[in-house]
Amino acid sequence: MRASLRVRLLVGAALAMGVVLPAAGILLYLLVRASLLAGFDGALESKVRAFAALVDQEDEVEVEFDERNLPELRRSHRPEYLEVWKGDGAVLYRSPSLGHRDLERVGGPPGSPAFRSVRLPDGRRGRIAGLTFVPREENPGRRVAQEATLVLGRETREVDETLARLRALLIAVCAGAILASVGLLAWVVRRGLRPVSDLATQIARVGEADLSARIAAGSAPSELLPVVLRLNDLLARLEGAFNRERAFSADVAHELRTPLAGLRTTLEVALSRERDSLAFREALSDCLDICVPMQAMVDNLLALARADAGQVDLVAEPVDLDEILKECWVPFAARAAERRLRVEWAVDPAALLQTDRGTLRLILQNLLGNAVAYADPGGLVRIETRERDGRMEMIILNSGNKLTPEQAGHVFERFWRGDAARTEAGLHCGLGLALCQKLTGVLGGSISVQSAVGGVFSVTLTFQSGSFSVA
Repeated sequence: MRASLRVRLLVGAALAMGVVLPAAGILLYLLVRASLLAGFDGALESKVRAFAALVDQEDEVEVEFDERNLPELRRSHRPEYLEVWKGDGAVLYRSPSLGHRDLERVGGPPGSPAFRSVRLPDGRRGRIAGLTFVPREENPGRRVAQEATLVLGRETREVDETLARLRALLIAVCAGAILASVGLLAWVVRRGLRPVSDLATQIARVGEADLSARIAAGSAPSELLPVVLRLNDLLARLEGAFNRERAFSADVAHELRTPLAGLRTTLEVALSRERDSLAFREALSDCLDICVPMQAMVDNLLALARADAGQVDLVAEPVDLDEILKECWVPFAARAAERRLRVEWAVDPAALLQTDRGTLRLILQNLLGNAVAYADPGGLVRIETRERDGRMEMIILNSGNKLTPEQAGHVFERFWRGDAARTEAGLHCGLGLALCQKLTGVLGGSISVQSAVGGVFSVTLTFQSGSFSVA
């Protein structure tokens, strides 16, 4: 089961606080400990230097301690410890509290005390300070001065107890702060994620029956605004897709209704009474004439469906444009002659394009068929190729155009026709240019139209010269 965003935020925040707060507590503890030890060591150093001042040398190094004034070195309960060594390591003095035991002999550079945490001779935790120094001389210059080392030990009970209380306090404060923060964060996260819950509620209300609904941004935070905008954009595209699907179904039904009705009528009339074979042949010929454009429409629908699904198999090969254009023109030559069309060719015999031959043929057949069908009787059809700026262009135009520039902007829409009344239903169903646009994009090219009422309608195919790419 996936963890919710709320749980992830809480766990992440708790882990972060579980790291940050203890780390801050440890840092604070170390700073306080360093401060307490610095104070403790400062007092210890002052006493060490005071004892060192009582050590002198004349013929020998001597200690001038009056133990009666130093009860801390004599008492049996929580005493302090003092020991002095000559430079050769011989013990010069032991405090009564040491008896026959010794302290650890430590000493820093001459004149600088060294400090160390140790276990005192009686087992208590403490610190010692050692100082290596040259005792003062009664008669300076009489002989080479000797060094001495003085070590003083004192328990750190008060410091340890203070640090123990600080540790307990920091642990309690950190634990309480983490628990309180998690509780507060739970409330903050719940309120902070309320817009997400509201957004989910709005999305749940959107049904396929009414895709016109949109998600209201309301008081959503700025982080959710891009999500709301993308969702509304998705809903708009879904609404458009559903509307196109409904229109597609209606258009297909309308386009098939007329030729199917014609087929049925022709067959019913042919079968209504006895006829000779010539009459039946004429009826079958009429049925065939109706079936041919129906099959073309179904083929175009199938090709569009495959292109939409990305199921067009492409094989790149060099294609001679002059050859393929003339090949595609053959089925329309008789119809062009019947309509007395003037055909102009301006095709470069050396024009080549690296592309899929079958797909390009299907595009050209649709464009040439449209040009012959929509040109005015006795008008012009022009087929041209040209290479410009590293691109190969193929232009197919026809005269007798009836479309305004505004109408021409719709020619790539499926089932759109300039004849709003659809008087030629079953002959031209408005799929040809939509299929050409889709397949041209599959080949990595582009297609555009230009239109002027009473002038020419031209279609331009543009490809990268000599190259083949898949969109």
